[in-house]
Amino acid sequence: MDMLECALSMDIYKRLLQYTKRYKARLSLAMLCMLGFSIANSLVSATLYLIINGLHNQNYVIIDNIPHLPFHVGVIKFPASWIPFIMVGVFTLRGFFDYISNYEMSSIGIRAVRQIRDDLYKHLVHLSHDFFSRGRTGDFLSRILNDVGSIQGAITDVIVDLVKQPLVILFNIPMVFLWGGPFAIYALIIFPLVAVPIVLLGKNLRRTTKKMQERSADITAFIGETLAGINIVKAFNQEEHEISKFERINKSVFDFFKKTIKITIVQRPLVEVMGAIGAAIAVWFGLQHLPPDRFVAFVASLFIFYEPLKKISKVNSTIQQSIAAGGRIFEILDAKPSIQNLPNAVDFRETLDTISYEHVNFSYEPGKPVLYDVNFNVRHGEMVAIVGVSGSGKSTMVSLLPRFYDPISGLVKINGKDVRGFTLQSLRGMIGIVSQDTVLFNATVRENIAYGKPSASLEEVKHAAESAYACDFIESLPKGYDTSLGERGLKLSGGQRQRLAIARAFLMNPPIFILDEATSHLDTESEREVQAAIENLIKGRTVFVIAHRMSTIQRADRILVLEEGRLIQQGTNDSLLRQGGVYKRLYDLQFNL
Repeated sequence: MDMLECALSMDIYKRLLQYTKRYKARLSLAMLCMLGFSIANSLVSATLYLIINGLHNQNYVIIDNIPHLPFHVGVIKFPASWIPFIMVGVFTLRGFFDYISNYEMSSIGIRAVRQIRDDLYKHLVHLSHDFFSRGRTGDFLSRILNDVGSIQGAITDVIVDLVKQPLVILFNIPMVFLWGGPFAIYALIIFPLVAVPIVLLGKNLRRTTKKMQERSADITAFIGETLAGINIVKAFNQEEHEISKFERINKSVFDFFKKTIKITIVQRPLVEVMGAIGAAIAVWFGLQHLPPDRFVAFVASLFIFYEPLKKISKVNSTIQQSIAAGGRIFEILDAKPSIQNLPNAVDFRETLDTISYEHVNFSYEPGKPVLYDVNFNVRHGEMVAIVGVSGSGKSTMVSLLPRFYDPISGLVKINGKDVRGFTLQSLRGMIGIVSQDTVLFNATVRENIAYGKPSASLEEVKHAAESAYACDFIESLPKGYDTSLGERGLKLSGGQRQRLAIARAFLMNPPIFILDEATSHLDTESEREVQAAIENLIKGRTVFVIAHRMSTIQRADRILVLEEGRLIQQGTNDSLLRQGGVYKRLYDLQFNL
């Protein structure tokens, strides 16, 4: 199981690294600079050797006591005054290569993170309704913001350290042996043991980090839900109750965060202690057998050697955290929309004639049917009202027409053709929808009305507003059609928001309208105005109206009555009243109490 878990984890990390491939030129330059840095870094111990040698020999550096060179050289002698220039040269090269490599890798990292976030949002928006019904908005926000943000270090810091630090070790090993000779073996023999705590702690860190990120998503979701319903919280005096719930969730995140910090921080001291043991043994023998200049250079090379090991231990922590975040990201990216264009789908370019439901069955969850064998036909130009108690399947039934969902069995047809044979864009482009949950965006009035047709002129926007009886209150706003509505349009009343949503649907000028409780938030006067607008606009169009108020639907050409997902009655208002049954009972509840 551990081997499988490890393989899956590395697959996640490899997928994250795929986002760096498009930046091959930057990556190649960064790696060349890492190579240059590693070479320059290995020369730091040599500068210390020159300093101590020059100090010992007064005005000259005399190199004649390095017996472990792989080739023979004679005595090298040069003025000690050269040492400052050599030091400046070494550290200038080291700093230059370090800057370029870090800059290029950081640039790659922020570009990769931007691309991941773009891909995640784009894919999320294209997923079907059923996906969102299974998740929480706050969790999706957490994945786009927190999880994507947390993987930048995995792309930048990890690549830098996985390339640079091994190169630093590789180029420094000869220097360790050059200065320390056989005593270097005592220091290097500890090296394989350093990997043990890194591996063991890494597994624990990955699990803890994933739990912490899940609980962090709970915080985002909880805050979003509480703020969205802040009026209810205050109305029922539940401020302290919500604060208490938040503190419990926040504490669980804090507890996981503490565990993550403990695991992350303990790795560095462990590596340092193990490295110190090896270095201490080597230094013990070096004190007895090495001259001062070589001894100082030897100790410096040991520090340079073990510093990359400490950074590599941090790399493992970063990788484990990024794997946990990456797993949550790819859960969304790997999700497939349940509603997609069929391979042979075509654009709808016909004149609307008929809409029909043939033996339609539907359920959101297996074994829990919502619609049973629904059959009806609608002619173009009809206004069809759908009534029934809450939960009878009214909204579900009309949501099958624009393919927000597909039937479990049966067919929804337009002009005798299965709607699945049309492209989603053309199908939904011919349907205007006004739902009971009015959604407006943090944009201007004009932008909200023209949301479905961004290219619409101001005259077209005004005409749609007039048709929805919204122009009077719009013109009374501080900047008229250029007034920003704020988040969710909360600056407007419920009725005003609803009329803007109706105007938005009218502007599209579609042949089909779905009005799902479209007048539910309007007062009596506003409802009359909107009903008048609807009566003007339904000429030549097919309209589905869902409403609890019988006054809204009495003039419909046909009324469909649903009960527990079954279409049990259909007809005009008068004919249904004569039939009796469910429709008459609903009618009497409103008018004959």
